[in-house]
Amino acid sequence: MENPIGNNSCIEAGILDNALVMIAVLEKNGSVVTWNHAAEMITGYSRNEVVGSATIWKQLYPDKDYRNDVTAKIGAILSTKNFFENLETTIRTRSGEARIILWNTKKITDGSLPRTITIGLDVTEQRKADLFRESVIDNANILIAVLEKGNVRIWNHAAESITGYSPDEVIGKRDVWKWLYPDAGYRRTVTSRITDIITKNRYFENLETIIVTKSGAKKIISWNTRRIGTDTTCQDIAIGLDITERKHAEEALISYMTEMAMRLKGPVEIIRDNLSDVAKLSREGKLDPDEVALVLDGQVRNASQVAKNMKEFQQAIAKKNTEIPESYRQFLEGE
Repeated sequence: MENPIGNNSCIEAGILDNALVMIAVLEKNGSVVTWNHAAEMITGYSRNEVVGSATIWKQLYPDKDYRNDVTAKIGAILSTKNFFENLETTIRTRSGEARIILWNTKKITDGSLPRTITIGLDVTEQRKADLFRESVIDNANILIAVLEKGNVRIWNHAAESITGYSPDEVIGKRDVWKWLYPDAGYRRTVTSRITDIITKNRYFENLETIIVTKSGAKKIISWNTRRIGTDTTCQDIAIGLDITERKHAEEALISYMTEMAMRLKGPVEIIRDNLSDVAKLSREGKLDPDEVALVLDGQVRNASQVAKNMKEFQQAIAKKNTEIPESYRQFLEGE
């Protein structure tokens, strides 16, 4: 292998060839001078096929339109500086597999010849993992925000749907917390609670707060957080579950239960008192059978009203609570 740096050191040549990243040394016209082992492994093309020619770039970028786009992008970069950094492109390997490469270049001089060292890092698996993670986060039906020193780094689709604020309005800033908690007094209360919890545990669970959305609607959010990373590069993942409807349903259910208790109390007490009187008068021999039957008929009517009220109560519970198993629902609804 020709040494591209103008030094015949076998050590330097060995370093180039055994590096874990693609390293190609190019002539000014794009012809390959050096093609290391990692370049062979990633692309599937051997150095014997590549060195001394510039045809490898057509092979790595077989689609003409995409190749022209990449060439134009490189030309635009090199028009302002003689190198580029972290240029991401997708190559097509010899086997037809697409690989995502992060390119960096540096101009060198080999004697009197200008050459370019091109380093390519295969980030395909990393990008796949990033895409999977982003897909999971963005498609989750709960608010997910990733924060770094209070600034929002990730704001998923559910966060936008729940709050009304888009990622463009939020990412890179911390203003969203003032928007969600516009009342300064309440915001201080929430901040104080969070600070107190985090001081003890470094995270919090099921912390309920009331936010104000972009449209002005109020929603109840149950927050959970976790801290990831090191102390110097830490990020906080905030997960918010919108429990507004559940809370309203619970409040309505409590209200209805209170009302039902009051509606049942009267008829039950009447039945109790009347039956107590019948028992007492019967023991004293003051009621004949017809009078006893008359009183008992009245208690049947009272008991029927209690049963009716209970039926309404059961059906209301079944209607409001969608998580009740079907067998229980049928029982409650009398099916």
